[in-house]
Amino acid sequence: MYFCIRDDDTSFFTAPDELERAYGEVTKHGPVSLAIIPFCRAGNSKGVPAAYREQWSIHALEENGALVEYLRRGIAEGRYEAMLHGYHHDELEHRREFLHGTDLARKVREGKRYLEQLLDTTIRVFVPPHNAIGKEGLQAITAAGLHLGGVAGMRHGWPWWSPSCLGIWWHLRRRRKNGLDGLPYVLDVPGHKELAGTPITPAAVLRKSLRRFDEAIGLDGVFCAATHYWEFGQPVTDPDATTVGDHLYKLVRRAMADSKVRWQSVGAVMTGSPPLGKRP
Repeated sequence: MYFCIRDDDTSFFTAPDELERAYGEVTKHGPVSLAIIPFCRAGNSKGVPAAYREQWSIHALEENGALVEYLRRGIAEGRYEAMLHGYHHDELEHRREFLHGTDLARKVREGKRYLEQLLDTTIRVFVPPHNAIGKEGLQAITAAGLHLGGVAGMRHGWPWWSPSCLGIWWHLRRRRKNGLDGLPYVLDVPGHKELAGTPITPAAVLRKSLRRFDEAIGLDGVFCAATHYWEFGQPVTDPDATTVGDHLYKLVRRAMADSKVRWQSVGAVMTGSPPLGKRP
């Protein structure tokens, strides 16, 4: 079974110390895949500091030199993977950038090139802001040779004419009918692959996450924990965890304790490079 961590919302507003507090110990055992915003707009996202929120100014990642240096070093050491997380991330009137936005092909192409050059890396995965993507967004990432962190589905871009998509759609319907809400597979759809994340948020329940984890082990599948570093200190109502960070760290310890688990970056799981099955 493959285990990976996807963290969204690294941007100009991220301090290196925040990532180090969240993942310094974690990345000693396996990589963390960071979904990075290249030109963050100070909108209504809770990942934007309150002092900047809804000013709608735009901040390029390169303006935070300390963060860029930290990311370059972490990527070179194999501690982090960089993924593309939209272009500006936030839009006015709570619109979703890659569901309602325009000029998406250019934004994906330019955002990918910008992060690759700035961070001296290769971008393999696109994570849509707010987990929302539509047909034009899927076409844009496919044209750029990227895979999707998340699942689009038939309503948001999968082609109805595709036998593989219809087969996946029916399979997912059967899973839901049988009470299975996780998705422990990489989905191979026309032009790209998709990987669902298990949300690790203030509303998440550890027992539910562990059920999904155990199912992935039983199927020799994939478990992707999807979280936000800026929520780690937030308390939860779950009796089995104290904070969002505590929830994630308990999953990490579960993964480390099982010899069947192979810890990879999201991009490695989706592309098979480095070779799947090789334990870090």
